[in-house]
Amino acid sequence: MAGPWLTNPRQRVVITGLGVVAPNGIGRQAFWEAVVAGRSGIDWIRSFDTSHLYCKIAGEIKGFDPSDYMDPRNARKAARFSHYAVAAGRLALEDSGLDVSRVNPLRIGAVFSTSTAGSGATAADLYRQVDREGPEAIEMSLPTQVLAHACTSHVATELGLKGPSTTSGAGCVGSLDAVATCVHILRSGQADVMVAGGAEANVSPFGMGVLCRQRVFTAQNDPPQAACRPYDQTRDGLVLSDGSGALVLETAEHAMERGAHIYAEVVSFCAATEAYHLIAADPSGRELAHAFQSALLVGKVGAEEIDYICAHGIGNRQYDIAETNAFKMVLKDRAFHVPVSSIKSSTGQPFAAGGAWQLVSACMSIATGLVPPTINYRVPDPECDLDYVPNRARRARVDTVVVNSHSFGGTHGCMLLRRFVERPG
Repeated sequence: MAGPWLTNPRQRVVITGLGVVAPNGIGRQAFWEAVVAGRSGIDWIRSFDTSHLYCKIAGEIKGFDPSDYMDPRNARKAARFSHYAVAAGRLALEDSGLDVSRVNPLRIGAVFSTSTAGSGATAADLYRQVDREGPEAIEMSLPTQVLAHACTSHVATELGLKGPSTTSGAGCVGSLDAVATCVHILRSGQADVMVAGGAEANVSPFGMGVLCRQRVFTAQNDPPQAACRPYDQTRDGLVLSDGSGALVLETAEHAMERGAHIYAEVVSFCAATEAYHLIAADPSGRELAHAFQSALLVGKVGAEEIDYICAHGIGNRQYDIAETNAFKMVLKDRAFHVPVSSIKSSTGQPFAAGGAWQLVSACMSIATGLVPPTINYRVPDPECDLDYVPNRARRARVDTVVVNSHSFGGTHGCMLLRRFVERPG
């Protein structure tokens, strides 16, 4: 079902390009093949000494050269999270088949998200240099590279996008928020094309050290690939990852006029907040259920139409229980028959970039009829008793997908995607 505002191709927003920089694959196809195969990108950290840390594993990006995606002079100055954002944005545009030179640059913009921006290695290096040599020694542009908006600005600069641009700081919900912002911009007529995504670079001595202090990581280091265990009884925390994901969004009218391949339509996005705690989560799932139910109502989609849930699923005990409870509240008995899976079991948790990876994965599920697995699921948890697609991908007809994310601070977001039909009934 669709309301009148969803039948106008100028108001409908579709996804036409997918770009990924992830520890288990760079580029849409490499990433998707790894996710479907359950091939983990988690390994021992090799870029710095972890002897003082209880968690010694992460999803590091290997074989990546930022100068392959951006001006080498800019790459030398930019922070790592900006490198990943530009790469994912460029890959998404290439995947979309859009010739940017044939689009009015003022009609194409970008919105990216990040939780910690350059506060990992870049900021740590900056502080050390100031402490050691004084502020006069700092290269003039370096402080700017630490800021959250730097990644969006680099994407716009490198790709020649002069339309609307902003940056979301909504934590792990940030990528969904960025996409929702782009949807609003496109529906309002301010642009024809937008690039949305998220980027993080926290795998550093500073980032790992701070998060180890918060005790949010798993202590199960060996083997690294089996450490992230969403919904499993033995789960004990998340595994951190670096990377970025990006999506090209267009009005359906613009996409159809240029004959673009359309992966999916963005139907709705809704959010709610627990107002409970900055780190701990309320396992009841009430607020996530509200966001989920609201997304269904706004999108005029019935609960019976949901084919798959691409869940947040990071291996945190409270978060995983909250998700399970929320899905049951909204879907009732049908919750036990809808596949739910977490790609974070193989990718790790990249904070703001995670939602973009989930959206890419959801689009590919719609395109291929494959539901990726939740790997490392061995011991069922009585409090997590849904169909988590354990360990092996599954074939299914996927037309409508829910993607949900959960940020530190208790914010839940739910986005609905569905297969694009030119004339919805």
